[in-house]
Amino acid sequence: MSAGMDSELIVKAGSPPPALAGVRCVMMDLDGTVYEGDALYPTTLPFLDALTRHGIAWGFVTNNTSRSIDAYVARLRGMGIPVSGPEQIVTPVLSVAEAFRTEHPAFRRLFILGTDDFRRELCSFGFDETADSPDDRPDAVVTAFDKSLNYPRLCRAAWWIRNGVPWFATHPDVFCPTPEPTWLVDCGAITACLETATGMKCGRVFGKPNPDMLQVMMKRLGLRPAELLMAGDREHTDIESGIRAGARTLRISSGVGGGVSETRADYCAPDLGVFHRALFPTD
Repeated sequence: MSAGMDSELIVKAGSPPPALAGVRCVMMDLDGTVYEGDALYPTTLPFLDALTRHGIAWGFVTNNTSRSIDAYVARLRGMGIPVSGPEQIVTPVLSVAEAFRTEHPAFRRLFILGTDDFRRELCSFGFDETADSPDDRPDAVVTAFDKSLNYPRLCRAAWWIRNGVPWFATHPDVFCPTPEPTWLVDCGAITACLETATGMKCGRVFGKPNPDMLQVMMKRLGLRPAELLMAGDREHTDIESGIRAGARTLRISSGVGGGVSETRADYCAPDLGVFHRALFPTD
């Protein structure tokens, strides 16, 4: 990678300067990109304001399924981010619902490991949640980030998986970053536990680094892949998802994902402010 028009911006060889890239929508990861914990980065609001002024759409894409999309809208508005509505937020619940609708239309009854928010939101797409009973066989098992996970439900999920029920996971993250003095075990670790216990491989894992969530937004806005930019701080999820989707990519090097070594992103910057100046050099 080489230095770009801003001394703090790194532009990958062969990638156009940001101002000439033809970006029509910027999708951003949340924690480590626009905020850390409950603290909004000072560069976030000016960047979003500039995108709006220049007619570039923007939104957020997160693997974290602990909240519903409506809850994310409320949280972001509470932080001062002017989200217009749920159409600007993409989580794996949309990918799961769309895949079941188009690829597995017979799946209606689900056994779900996830937060109450996630379970209600997934069922709002027309699915029913089965009881925690050996007599209530589901069409599929779905594992997500479950902050209220208990042992009997974990065992029930394993029982159905061992008995041949198709199994899906919302995302591969093994931990969720938090500023609190704890370590949040995430969906990927729960999935790994079930794989170890059952000897079965999860049938499909949604969410970053897969391109499914970015494809949701491209379809909504009628975008070609190169017209979308994915910004995030994690190489193996945020940047990889953008690459797989054919989108432009921006690595935020100061987030929880760490530094710039070995990045494959088109652009690398310490924060959104540096990229802001490169994208709109006349601002």
